[in-house]
Amino acid sequence: MENSDLQVDFISDSLKDKRVDVVVSGSIGAVESVRFIRSLRRLGSSVYAILSQGGSQFTTTTALEWASANKVITDFEGLASHIATGDACVVAPSSANMLAKVARGITDCPASALIASYLGAKKPVLIVPNMHNSLLKSPIVGQNLSMLSEYCVVLGVREEEGKAKFPAPDVLADLVSHHINRQGTKRPDVLVAMGSTKGYFDDIRYVSNYSSGALGSKIAEETFRQGCQTHVVVGACPIRPKTFTSTHEITSNDDLESACKAILQGSKAAVVFASSVLDFVPETRLSGKVKSSEHDELSIRFVKTKKILANLDSPIQIKVGFKLESQLTDASARSLAETYCRSYQLSYMVLNQLSDVSSSGHKAFLAEYDDNATLTLRKEEGKETIAANICRHIISRYERSPHS
Repeated sequence: MENSDLQVDFISDSLKDKRVDVVVSGSIGAVESVRFIRSLRRLGSSVYAILSQGGSQFTTTTALEWASANKVITDFEGLASHIATGDACVVAPSSANMLAKVARGITDCPASALIASYLGAKKPVLIVPNMHNSLLKSPIVGQNLSMLSEYCVVLGVREEEGKAKFPAPDVLADLVSHHINRQGTKRPDVLVAMGSTKGYFDDIRYVSNYSSGALGSKIAEETFRQGCQTHVVVGACPIRPKTFTSTHEITSNDDLESACKAILQGSKAAVVFASSVLDFVPETRLSGKVKSSEHDELSIRFVKTKKILANLDSPIQIKVGFKLESQLTDASARSLAETYCRSYQLSYMVLNQLSDVSSSGHKAFLAEYDDNATLTLRKEEGKETIAANICRHIISRYERSPHS
């Protein structure tokens, strides 16, 4: 399939070696199924589409075959393609009619028969209701959804314009990956601190570091895809994660520390501390707004802040730190990693050189301690690659720990 119009660019291996069957039923949301299927494939999944008669009123077998790069099932056949052989079934979109069939055990078409087979095999079934709100709020539809929620994962809908709309396809793919990867295995909670902090010298003006939030967002999204409950503590930054378990907005260094400690008290979480934290803040915050008309010059005294990372302890002893420098060599990166990992009990560290970080690219030294306390140092390129390496470290270390 190389250089074919059918191929996709992989952004994650979170669904590698997984087969996902996608049932497309009779709802206008079926027009989004093509993009959803492609999004699943970008996570490494093989995808097979099953198109119901109702779904064929909104999309075509040609479009779904192109999206999945596989034959589309529309009728019963001797190969028994209505029997569950994959890892999960996603009904996206699910019409009120399909909900009723599945809830009542009606298997008069390949789509509803396949869903019943998945349920009988005790394999994951995820349902995305997609219909007008008047249908969604029908007591009969409500009863069907309530019944199905005992056996299936009913994903929340995006209510807009009086309709339960199809989610953003890439977000839905992440949600599906998250639920599949939580099946039959334990995953750690992950705290991702990202963005920048602010230090105010009056009630309007402040100083701050800059953080795009791009790498922090990639890390949060990848840990979520891999099945981790991902709690994001985020300061000022233009790029935010699309998928996560919870988010906590912060402004100052003190806000950041308090939010992180509150999460760590409530869960056994790995710590990924990617925040761009102020090392110096104004000593005092003046009340109101300092008027420029009353001052020809303004002197502000800055005081050094405490190291928040030193006060954050991962209950499962998985802790990832970050450092940005203007000049880094292999030797200086190793020396810095050894010092920081020892000082802050880090199990992993990302060392960035300023000239290697931009909106179009990212190179970094990755330092990791193995089980024998030996530090390995390598250089990786690409935000997605760096995020994937961090995620692999967290999961593999957790699986080897007594906490798993």
